[in-house]
Amino acid sequence: MLPFVLMLLLVSGAQAPPASALPVFRATSIVSGLGMGYQLVLADLNRDKRLDVIVVDERAQDLAWYENPTWARHVLVTAVPRVINLDTYDLDGDGIPEIALAHRFETDPARSVGQVLLLTHGEDPTQAWTSRPIDAVPTAHRVRWMRVEPGKAPSLIVAPFAGTGVVAPKYEGRTPIYAYRPGTWVRQQISSTLTGIVHSIHPVEWAPGRWQMLTASFDGLQRLVPKDGEWTHVPITSGNVEPCPLCGSSEVKVGALGQRRFLATIEPFHGTNVVVYLDRPSGWDSLVIERGMSNGHALAVADLDGDGRDEIIGGFRGKDFRVTIYRADDATGTRWTPTVLDQGHVAGADCKVADLTGDGRLDIVCSGASTGNVMLFEQQPRP
Repeated sequence: MLPFVLMLLLVSGAQAPPASALPVFRATSIVSGLGMGYQLVLADLNRDKRLDVIVVDERAQDLAWYENPTWARHVLVTAVPRVINLDTYDLDGDGIPEIALAHRFETDPARSVGQVLLLTHGEDPTQAWTSRPIDAVPTAHRVRWMRVEPGKAPSLIVAPFAGTGVVAPKYEGRTPIYAYRPGTWVRQQISSTLTGIVHSIHPVEWAPGRWQMLTASFDGLQRLVPKDGEWTHVPITSGNVEPCPLCGSSEVKVGALGQRRFLATIEPFHGTNVVVYLDRPSGWDSLVIERGMSNGHALAVADLDGDGRDEIIGGFRGKDFRVTIYRADDATGTRWTPTVLDQGHVAGADCKVADLTGDGRLDIVCSGASTGNVMLFEQQPRP
């Protein structure tokens, strides 16, 4: 653990914050020395009821997890160059999740193997895990577990960054998405209509018991809806309307203001803007709440202050990098106030929100790209 500790007071003035104010966070660097921090995944990997942190380091040859609360490093697997993404799910019900992993990534499909692996633990999860290949999908970029059919085990969804035979920067061509059922691991193409870069997929329980996949791509935001073995695209918004590659959407998360759903996005690809889409009876109203990002990449949504309205956490990796919390002024979502969580210590590639300390309060953890670190922002008790 690095000795750097910073206290962040997300309120103004010296008086105690009101119950509705944003909390105070104590920031600590818990991981350092990464080549380039990328994705974070939180999961209990040793059955101690604490969420550990798996960190994707784009420039490493291995994949490691960091044990909560000491943040001791344990190597999961070696000889996995260019790891880009992973997701966890406990397929066998033993209390420790399996890990789906994509590595050997390149943005050029002609140079990308796109190896997809399944990692399983042995008796001691702090020792090396066993890997088995599932598939090779050029530019495999996002992997997510998603419950396609109620009552059945989730399928693994794999989304390439771009389709085969395309050329940067416009990547003109269709980009498929695939699904795999555990056990057989047979590739099923579930989408063939998206074009250009598909940067993000996000499974969400859109209706009770019914899961859908949100996609953020050059085509903007869409819902990918499974029913009776078929998948249907439902467009939501085209996102940024400039010519590609400055088009569409890059990241997407779902939040709520009371009972009203909203979508939070970063636009365009690795973009400058944080955009909120408010679910109205007449359709989705868009509101740009941030225009100052450079290489925007980190996006999370959570109710940090317990007022029933979700906040948005956004971070970027480019010049003057920072991580910001955006808070709706009221339940309408028509005005949002930004508060800087971190400036200059973590080049936000990814942020996740969960209770990492077991005190019942939500914390924020972010990975840094050029800073090569992971920062924990621990929520402090209110005065």
